[in-house]
Amino acid sequence: MAYSYSQPKSLQGTRGYTLVELVVVMVLLGIVAIFSFSYIAFGARIYQDTTGREQLVSQTRFAVTRLSQEIRNAMPRSLRVSDTDNHRCIEFMPIVSSSNYVQIPRPGPSSTDDFIGILPVRSSELLGNYLLVYATNPNFIYGTNNIRRKTIDTVVENSPESGLVTLDYADSPRFFPTNSPARRFYVTSNPVSWCYNETSGELERYSDYGLFGTQRSQAQLFSNGLANREVMAVGLANDINDIEQLPFRVFEATLQRSSLVQFDWRFQRSGSNEPLQILHEVHVPNVP
Repeated sequence: MAYSYSQPKSLQGTRGYTLVELVVVMVLLGIVAIFSFSYIAFGARIYQDTTGREQLVSQTRFAVTRLSQEIRNAMPRSLRVSDTDNHRCIEFMPIVSSSNYVQIPRPGPSSTDDFIGILPVRSSELLGNYLLVYATNPNFIYGTNNIRRKTIDTVVENSPESGLVTLDYADSPRFFPTNSPARRFYVTSNPVSWCYNETSGELERYSDYGLFGTQRSQAQLFSNGLANREVMAVGLANDINDIEQLPFRVFEATLQRSSLVQFDWRFQRSGSNEPLQILHEVHVPNVP
């Protein structure tokens, strides 16, 4: 007896994929994947660039605002930069308090008089800081001759009567050589410096390094183990050998305007050819 086999109807007319068809599909899927990943990567780069710009602008805004506020509160005529250090640093004496005096020791019979002033608002911070009267140039402020700068070692509030303060100091001579035209006195703390570190591209703030007649360079402040160093911004790329890119400039007061400070910062993000220049001017409102 002979048997015959017939293919099920469900399998009739079906066939598999050929190798050529599989290769074509794989190529098409690869092309689609490449374009998809390129689109995603492009979006990621846009996000990364946008975030980088926002961070750069944010840190520069912070540094500009902070330094501008400190400069406006600086002892007049205390702002200085050093030509020998290519204007890497700007130094100034922050004002702790100020007021007017009613009595001041002067050369002659009044040289032993007490220094009596109107009680300032921040009188609790006077002790141990510097008392200055009509210090009209940096030599009077930073120099070794302390004839117009004294170090306060005694503060007696509401003396000799309510609303007044008596200040004493051990410096010699005790007297001040001249009066302030406005009978004004200032009390300042130790100097502060903002510096451009060319090696790291950082904007640094130094404090608590002491008082020196000659301005300290960025390298000297950086190597001073006692100085308090803070990084205020990163990514600076000023070429300090180019006179047009000096980070800090100080212009003395004239008859038409008060002292003027200009800072020129050139920022460059890592891996980007997109520069950012910050050119800002600050007027110093205080006068001796």
